[in-house]
Amino acid sequence: MKPDLRVLDGNPRRPDAGPGLSTHILRLVKSAPERRAIASGQVDAVIDPATGKAFLLPDAQQALREDGASVRGLLALASDWRWEQDELHRIVSHTGAASGSSGVFDESIIGKTLRDPPFDTMSEADWRAHQRLLDWRAAFRDLELRCTDRAGGMRSVSISGEPVFDAQDRFKGYRGTMRDITLRKQSEALAQKPLRLACDTLDALAVQLCVLDSAGNVILANKPAGAFAAGSRGIGAVVPVGDNYLAACDKARGSERKDGVAIAAGVRQVIAGDSPLFRHEYVCNSPAGRCQYSLTVTAYPGDGAARVVVSRENVTERKRAERIPGNVTGHKVAEGGPIANSLLAALPAKDYQGLLAGFELVTLTYGEVLFEPGEPIRHVYFPNDSLVSLLTTVEGHEALEVGLVGREGMIGISVVLGMDVSSVRALVQGAGTAMRMNAARFRRQFRKSLPLQGELYRYAHAMLVQARQTAACNRFHEVQGRLARWLLMTHDRARSDQFLLTQKFLADMLGVRRAGVTKAAGTLQQRKLISYSRGKIRILDRHGLEAASCGCYEAVKNHQ
Repeated sequence: MKPDLRVLDGNPRRPDAGPGLSTHILRLVKSAPERRAIASGQVDAVIDPATGKAFLLPDAQQALREDGASVRGLLALASDWRWEQDELHRIVSHTGAASGSSGVFDESIIGKTLRDPPFDTMSEADWRAHQRLLDWRAAFRDLELRCTDRAGGMRSVSISGEPVFDAQDRFKGYRGTMRDITLRKQSEALAQKPLRLACDTLDALAVQLCVLDSAGNVILANKPAGAFAAGSRGIGAVVPVGDNYLAACDKARGSERKDGVAIAAGVRQVIAGDSPLFRHEYVCNSPAGRCQYSLTVTAYPGDGAARVVVSRENVTERKRAERIPGNVTGHKVAEGGPIANSLLAALPAKDYQGLLAGFELVTLTYGEVLFEPGEPIRHVYFPNDSLVSLLTTVEGHEALEVGLVGREGMIGISVVLGMDVSSVRALVQGAGTAMRMNAARFRRQFRKSLPLQGELYRYAHAMLVQARQTAACNRFHEVQGRLARWLLMTHDRARSDQFLLTQKFLADMLGVRRAGVTKAAGTLQQRKLISYSRGKIRILDRHGLEAASCGCYEAVKNHQ
């Protein structure tokens, strides 16, 4: 006969089958006899002595069965199969869509651990880390392993598990779920192929290369860069990933201080968008000894974030080859070849022949700095089709153009006047070639050639006129006329209708704000005199541009 238990609640409701119900009942019914009575159906309800609330067991058991069915359904949706392990971490059961005759695994998996086939063995370090979790009886999630299916194919699975304990709190093993993530892993591998190819290509380059973020931190470096960074801390070296490149340059000391400041300033200009390119050549220590390097900084054409690419190439051998007479890399000028530079073309044949043996043909690249204020002038240059701006700097930062040199002139004219140190920055504005000669050798040739002296004294006077006229123009004339004058001067020297000029560079040349350049260029463009887009300027109507220019253009031109 079943015990007759009085129900305290006159209208007992079906208990909520939410979380914690079974635990609540087991907390009230602790001894084995009571549990057996409940299991045999001899008890209809359990009363909580703390609250006086009655739980009707048939309803509670039904709610638990429904809750269990719901949990199993959700579990089947969230995983491909379920598994259980004993206390030695051997699989003792597995069920689910991936099991059975048509599934991934058959009964041969019983008795195996996650270190045994068909599971691909984890590395020793990974297994030790997983073993520690098992020893601590901790749950684990999303352990990704490879395994071999029944057909011999390679699968990827994600495993999650939790420890199981009996009523006496003794460890009985683990239970959990597995998910087949093979398709996801294959998709990830396919997505990584282009990136892997790009990385392998960068690693195969001989040049040291890295990518910096907007703060100057190294976010990517190829293998040559990493190898050099591990063996050297010379200025301009590609620092390890995660370190700050600008900080390394700013910390340069001794003989490397000057190059460090120049490189850091150039990198910051490219990051800020003030210049599309920066180049710098310098000498520093390396694992191979004192070497000469060429460093290039370019804007990164990425997703809009301010990033730059820094490349560094050892040019020691190339520079050494350029100094060898008759070498192809730094070749001598052919005696019968055309003379592109106007100053050299004006010399008598005898005087030109006297200079020819000391000349070498070099290529000047956009953004290259030939010398800075206060630096010794080691070489003089006679441009053929290149274009160089002479800039005066204020406190080492602000720059204003005071001269423009193309095929009509010479870079390093101070040597003619007896000065061995530069007073300006010589910045390559248009890439091309030039005739270069060692400054000491040039002085000797200059003293021996009266025609050369006459041509260069005349040119030095023209440069003084250009500097004076530029100063007056910047003070008294409107930006539009000054811009037209400057474009005409560039057009005369560049032998091209198109130039690569950033807004910041134009503002520096004219001594105005960027907004002033934008307005002036926009007006000239509306009049169809030029086209201006993304730093590229094209001359469309030269005669119209001459009419729009101030009178300073003709004043300078008449003294050339």
